[in-house]
Amino acid sequence: MKALIMIDSFKGTITSKRLGEITQEEMSKKGIDSKYYPIADGGDGFLDAIEVFLKLKKVDIKCLDPLYREIDSYYLYDEDNKTAYIELAKASGINLVKKEELNPYVATTFGLGQMIESAISNGSKKIVLGVGGSATNDGGLGMLEALGVKFFNKDNEEMSHLSNKDMRNIVRIDNSNFKKKIAKVKFLVLNDVTNPLLGENGATYVFSPQKGAKSEDLAVLESNMKYYSLVVSNLFGIDKSNYPGCGAVGGCGYALMTFCKAKFIPGIEYLLDLLEKNQNIDDYDMIITGEGKIDSQTLNGKVVSGISNRFKNKKIVLVCAINELENKNDFNGEIYSVVPSVATSEESMAHPEECYCRLIESIDFYKE
Repeated sequence: MKALIMIDSFKGTITSKRLGEITQEEMSKKGIDSKYYPIADGGDGFLDAIEVFLKLKKVDIKCLDPLYREIDSYYLYDEDNKTAYIELAKASGINLVKKEELNPYVATTFGLGQMIESAISNGSKKIVLGVGGSATNDGGLGMLEALGVKFFNKDNEEMSHLSNKDMRNIVRIDNSNFKKKIAKVKFLVLNDVTNPLLGENGATYVFSPQKGAKSEDLAVLESNMKYYSLVVSNLFGIDKSNYPGCGAVGGCGYALMTFCKAKFIPGIEYLLDLLEKNQNIDDYDMIITGEGKIDSQTLNGKVVSGISNRFKNKKIVLVCAINELENKNDFNGEIYSVVPSVATSEESMAHPEECYCRLIESIDFYKE
């Protein structure tokens, strides 16, 4: 028996790469030949996945995190094809901010803009952006500011250090220098979010609560974002706030779509295309995939659904920390969860790798 392992990260506890290593080690003990690939939907872990398939130059960069603190980060660069691969979470990710520090009023994507600026300065003609897992709700303002878009208030003063709290003070936008800078650059955004910018399914109401927003903040954050979208719509003569994907990463998707004219595609599909170019899937009898929590959303557009839909002719085994599928028949395959099979929720959070290891030990992969 031969197995292919592609498990998305258990957010906040175990990376995709480490999950692959543990699974491969345990399957080897069972006499099963296996190979793992780090996998992601475009969010945290995207560059780990890209590095496996493409041998690229690592470009180290100092940039600002979501709270304007300098950090060391990096992106990948393909010199032959003048293409940069950038992971938003490496600059503007929620993983860079302590829980008690989360603040959607002030969190910024400025660091992402610095990465894009560096890539363009290095000669990039195409930028592939893995987006997801941001700490921000700034509509991409910080990114745009870092790339040279100028924002002015009612007194015609140029504004700086922009975030959601500043949106209602913007009365004029000058993107002339920015347009020249990106004129010959194509943007490809890997994204699994179809939410619009505004409304009950938009960036603020769906995503900002996990970024520190309290219930009383939502109307204010949304009002700021709505005003911002009106100013941007006046600049471009078209309102794209309802376009699918604009609500991604705190509305940064909106900025990428309007200012950068970015093309959006599902991140998992892009990575699976790379996989099939580099690996003969017919060599494998079974695919092991999963993510931290399996629920109804899992089966509608993320890593697990992308893999299970692409490889329907294969035996698919799902592993996770928690299984919240209300109807266990929703997935036509086997699902194994750490909680409560081998550990309590508290044990799993305290010792994630040890508990996951016990889960893999307990599975009979030879079962038909």
